[in-house]
Amino acid sequence: MSHFNSPPFPHRSRTKSSTPLLVSHLFYPLLLGATLALFYASLRHGWDLATVFAGMAGARLVVLLAVEFGYPAKPEWKMNWPSFKRDLKYMAVNGVATGALKLGVGWLALDWSRLNTGIVTNTSFWLEFVAVVLVFEFVQYWYHRWSHEGTGRMGAWLWKVHLAHHLPDKVYLLMHPVGHPLDLLRALAMVNLPLVVLGARSESIFLYNALMGLQGLVSHFNVDIKAGPFNYLLVGTELHRFHHSADLREAKNFGVLTPFWDLVFGTFFYDPKRLPATLGVAAPEHYPQSDALGQVLALPFSRSATTPWAQDDAQSEP
Repeated sequence: MSHFNSPPFPHRSRTKSSTPLLVSHLFYPLLLGATLALFYASLRHGWDLATVFAGMAGARLVVLLAVEFGYPAKPEWKMNWPSFKRDLKYMAVNGVATGALKLGVGWLALDWSRLNTGIVTNTSFWLEFVAVVLVFEFVQYWYHRWSHEGTGRMGAWLWKVHLAHHLPDKVYLLMHPVGHPLDLLRALAMVNLPLVVLGARSESIFLYNALMGLQGLVSHFNVDIKAGPFNYLLVGTELHRFHHSADLREAKNFGVLTPFWDLVFGTFFYDPKRLPATLGVAAPEHYPQSDALGQVLALPFSRSATTPWAQDDAQSEP
């Protein structure tokens, strides 16, 4: 069941936010504006794009962590010591190595772009940028959607690879690395491959990775951000939080950077007046706990854990 700009479900209560207006309505536009301003300044002053990219990523994370600590959307979704210990396990397996690899590949993509040629190389910058984003998102959208809704052996296997990221019952910044290494490596390749294949120039790669980094963090932000019309342009806190809902009717929004293909294919879900009641997976009793790292890593190679739709159907049977 798909929802386009969906009205609330009848049984859902409305959420009254206690987050200050400056944080809920202005913080995200200011952060997005700062990212775009830094991109413009880098081009204008000839700064090294790879160095600016690395510095911006670190500074942005510190600012977001400070705001999340001070203004959580739900106190029960805050990081605590047990969840942080779990996150550290995944960071040890994924975060440090894959994060460094992701930064390195983005850096290499910037460097290779100086010699790269492809079908968008001689187009205008903005046409090139939009083409790269839409091509990436189209491939990513269908892979991501099939990982949730796919049928048969392939659909079940893709879900088992992707499942680790949906096991946590709270979503906040530092749980972002929670995921299976196979899924993270897939994401790494899928993010940068279109850049090289299409022949994107370094400026386009910089902006692409800067926005991907921003939206990736903001998407897992435990703050009651109200992005308004930006939700129809970029995937942020409100849209991706519903993607992590345990209610499969609203666990849509398969886009990562833009909801364009969700809007096209009818999987866009947006209800600005409330938060999801529960995060995580439907029928969690069918899966290992998110902190059982060994069991989670073994999921793609096991016969357990079919698609979320199969588990939901099993629960609804009399």
